Amino acid sequence: MPPASSQSPVPAASVRKVLVIRPRFVGDLCLTTPVLTRLKEIVPQAELHYLAEEDCAPLLAGDPRLARLWTVPRKATAMATARLCSELHRTRFDVVLDLFCNPRTAIWTAASGARWRVGYPNKRLRSAAYNVLVRPTEKSAVRFHLASLEALGWEAPYTPPKLYVTDAEQAAARAHLETLGIPAGARLLGMHPGARWPTRRWAPEDFAALGRTLLGEGPADALLVFAGPGEEELAHRIVRDVDSPRAFAVTGAGLREFAAIVSLCKAFVAGDSGPVHVAAAVGAPTIGIFGRNEPERFFPYREEDGHHAVYARVWCSPCDLDQCDHLSCLRAISPDWVRDVVRRTLDAPAP
Repeated sequence: MPPASSQSPVPAASVRKVLVIRPRFVGDLCLTTPVLTRLKEIVPQAELHYLAEEDCAPLLAGDPRLARLWTVPRKATAMATARLCSELHRTRFDVVLDLFCNPRTAIWTAASGARWRVGYPNKRLRSAAYNVLVRPTEKSAVRFHLASLEALGWEAPYTPPKLYVTDAEQAAARAHLETLGIPAGARLLGMHPGARWPTRRWAPEDFAALGRTLLGEGPADALLVFAGPGEEELAHRIVRDVDSPRAFAVTGAGLREFAAIVSLCKAFVAGDSGPVHVAAAVGAPTIGIFGRNEPERFFPYREEDGHHAVYARVWCSPCDLDQCDHLSCLRAISPDWVRDVVRRTLDAPAP
């Protein structure tokens, strides 16, 4: 079957089952959620399925857009892969959107036998798995994924990422914060200082300076410093440096609990990593601190929704380095600069 085009759109009324594939990572999964939102509008009669690896899949647990969430381990035996491919084929999907296009996801897509299999060209043998080829032209990561719908001939204007948190999860989050000694009426300000690579990590002393300033200006505020696995000492160090009884380290939270707590924050500050995308997707006004990457691509969030990127664009940026000797891009961002953005966020009317 030749690749679909906007001149020959896939008839939406004929679609009964759709599978979206994005196995990892946390931030990237969040950035695919506009595809789910648009699919519910374009093919409301269809069952939507999503396939993700088990460490990221909890973000979509209980998602009302989905009929089924498929979970797979990061590494699987040949026998487990064969069973998965057989089950995908038996499910009889009409459309499969491979939003990752690595060797595993290409195998899953091909095995599904779906009539329309959407993926990217120029991926060597992998591209043979797809009969609808998508060529995104815009920088925005959200628009990049929505281009897969446009390749089917469907309109897919921008829509913001969305993760769902239940009332029960928010109530449990409030109860957990009370156990930490946080007053029920406190205005919550969050920050997540961790990131995998140095070129995505603002300095701990800058996070601490920001926290001291914000708490000094907001006597009813509480500062939550989050930590992912292996980042616990970083969070505790920043809390010690803030040196306030209203600063708290939040460690050991799973993805769902983290999302629920962050959804209660009135402002959330983080670097270029998964937590910044989770925060924006649960509706927390989010301030992203960017060094090596362009916000136009990796922070596709609107200021009218309460989100702001802080980006210096120094002599060497953007770049694709994970390690750097000078980190000029991040050192050019001062705590006072971020403080001003947070204050504008807190003072603005709720979006």
